[in-house]
Amino acid sequence: MKHKRSLLALSLVGATATLLPLLGVAQAGADYAPQPGDIVGVGGDTPQFAIDFGLNGDTAGAAGFNSTATVNRVVDFDATADGNARSAYTNSVTTGVASTALNPTDVLRAGTSPVQRVSSSGNAITALLADTGATETINYVFSASLPTTAQQATAATNGWDYLHVVEIGTDAVQIAVDKTATNAPSGLSAAELLSIYDGSVTKWNQLPGNSAGSSDTIIPDIPPSSSSIYKTFIADLTTANGGTAPVLASDVKTVEQNDPTAITSASTPADAIVPFSAARLSLWNSSYFLNSSDPYSVASPPPALTAGISLLVGTPGDTNPVYSSPITDYVIFRQTDAASATALEPGGTKNWVESLFSNPASPTSPYFARAATGALVAASGVTWNYQDLGDVA
Repeated sequence: MKHKRSLLALSLVGATATLLPLLGVAQAGADYAPQPGDIVGVGGDTPQFAIDFGLNGDTAGAAGFNSTATVNRVVDFDATADGNARSAYTNSVTTGVASTALNPTDVLRAGTSPVQRVSSSGNAITALLADTGATETINYVFSASLPTTAQQATAATNGWDYLHVVEIGTDAVQIAVDKTATNAPSGLSAAELLSIYDGSVTKWNQLPGNSAGSSDTIIPDIPPSSSSIYKTFIADLTTANGGTAPVLASDVKTVEQNDPTAITSASTPADAIVPFSAARLSLWNSSYFLNSSDPYSVASPPPALTAGISLLVGTPGDTNPVYSSPITDYVIFRQTDAASATALEPGGTKNWVESLFSNPASPTSPYFARAATGALVAASGVTWNYQDLGDVA
């Protein structure tokens, strides 16, 4: 499989970043630190690959935005600590103590110190709102969550008018199970999931219409509370619970968002379930992710990883609709940047917002509004659906 294309690019550890010729790099080190004219984005795990592919191209050879950039680049820092969308942990093999999650860092601008990597949609919006210096460090965020009314008020207080929102595409949260063998029925409804996650139902044969099912104990997993998948899932369980947020049972375990090994490495994979991004599983099934245990070689590239999971799509035993909840991938930026008179490229006529995301004078001209870019977004598993939403919360 070909590797993801980008022009004059080196990969940051866990980030997609495109670089200028090395003579232009003002800071020592192998990783590229964005220069003053570069545009910097941070964001959440769920939408990161849709933006990555649009900026730097896909493995089929379609080039992204940065392939035609002449001076200034768009540098996108992924939420996860490596290219396979995994978080970073301490090494318990050599220390003999339990692994703990690390806080990986990024150098967001050349000549600055490393700062904690933004790892979720919510944290990305918070980081943008906190970036109030005379010179912007973060220009935009990619998010699966809209800004709140309170966050829009903060943007106005910051003097930015508001946070401008552009929709890039759509995805869905569904329930993942082990692909080889699962004791789950062919489908689960929101009501059934509520009963599992609040502890009312603990075994498969307690579910409606599944009395002949397994008597094994269900292993309900959930992503971190800061993640967009968690927020969507809990909102749906709250709706199923008549508007009251559920109290999660003590056996609900927090796992990494969109990580297949939450299922495949469970004590009994056949009994594990977890909310999962349909787009991310589609990307897994495209053979994009390679086995990181094998060293790089052009002649003999590492084999593609397999997810080992599938999504439940059948009719639930209670005859309600199978659980599938839409989520949306957004790009969010300061409205004042949309009105900037500074061109993205020397001698150009469009600022970076007009070039990439929003141009009311020419609505179909921004890069992410074009059908060719839509094909790159679709290669990440996301359904391209460009809409300039403006001031929303």
